Amino acid sequence: MPEQSVLRLSDAYESKSEELDLELRIRFININPGYNEEMVEKSPTLYQYVKFVDTVRKYQKEMPFPEAVEKAIDECIKKGILEEFLRKNRAEVLRVSIFEYDEEEHMRQEREESRKEGFEEGEERINDLYDKLHELNREEDIWKAIKDVEHRKKLLEEFHLD
Repeated sequence: MPEQSVLRLSDAYESKSEELDLELRIRFININPGYNEEMVEKSPTLYQYVKFVDTVRKYQKEMPFPEAVEKAIDECIKKGILEEFLRKNRAEVLRVSIFEYDEEEHMRQEREESRKEGFEEGEERINDLYDKLHELNREEDIWKAIKDVEHRKKLLEEFHLD
């Protein structure tokens, strides 16, 4: 993840035009440890937020996410990190953190499912290619396609399986 990046609303538009009626630009600033530290240190609240998130991540390695958030809240309150905010808004912090985690987990599962589908489609195309080559008694091409990616790509194009 870079130090900073700019996100544009227009990047999400399905059809793009030369002239935009509305453009929203958001500067995304990475505040994870090791990034933009000078800026983070200038804001005590931001610095404490980074510490809180880092504490959640530490506990997440050894326990389920909801428990990690609970434990991080307790530890941060004891250490004076976002103490007042966490005391007043404990339930909301838990709810929002878990919602964001669920959304992140859902996105991860979606990506995994897409990778799996893509892999299966690729396998199917290769199997179709080998079946066609076998039907045409082109066994030599099968062996060459197994070993040579470029040859396999040419054969996939030849049989319109690309």
